[in-house]
Amino acid sequence: KADKLLRVEKAKNDYAFFVEYYFPHYAKSKCGAFQIEAANEVNKNKKLRAVFEWARGHAKSTHFDIMIPLWLKAKNELNVMILVGKSEDNAGTLLADLQAELQHNQRYINDFGEQLNYGSWEEGKFVTKDHKAFFALGRGQSPRGLRYRSNRPDYIVVDDLDDDELVQNENRVAKMVDWILEALFNTMDMGR
Repeated sequence: KADKLLRVEKAKNDYAFFVEYYFPHYAKSKCGAFQIEAANEVNKNKKLRAVFEWARGHAKSTHFDIMIPLWLKAKNELNVMILVGKSEDNAGTLLADLQAELQHNQRYINDFGEQLNYGSWEEGKFVTKDHKAFFALGRGQSPRGLRYRSNRPDYIVVDDLDDDELVQNENRVAKMVDWILEALFNTMDMGR
């Protein structure tokens, strides 16, 4: 029990340790300094709005869609997450990886408790036993009023919104950026 308490405390304060211990099936090598810096910046800056550009194969989606939100959740720093993809199905597929970790990652469950919340465990929209909510949204879907209980979104990740057709039209790209900056970001908790 003492070892578990020490491990949990270390995991909450050391992102690289958190990733290596709880996600050995993803972490085939140690976290890069840029991955650790990004996680620490997200954790530290509660009003962060950023674009992270990492080369293909540097696990951007894995970190921002799965590991960072689960680290924030373990630290009780996340209440409502929205994951936005190019379509609702695409976003649901991305969110399913995080949901699978919450349901089946025995190391995470052992240290942070049972996560599966029967009756609130749908694809693309689910709530954990400790009342943390996760939603998948497609590009352009209305996020207005999205919340869980009294909590509004405090972690939004936008992942691969573009497609070959969209990038060919400058007006459509501008409209998507406006949607992100106005409709999507304005759903966030005022304190985060």
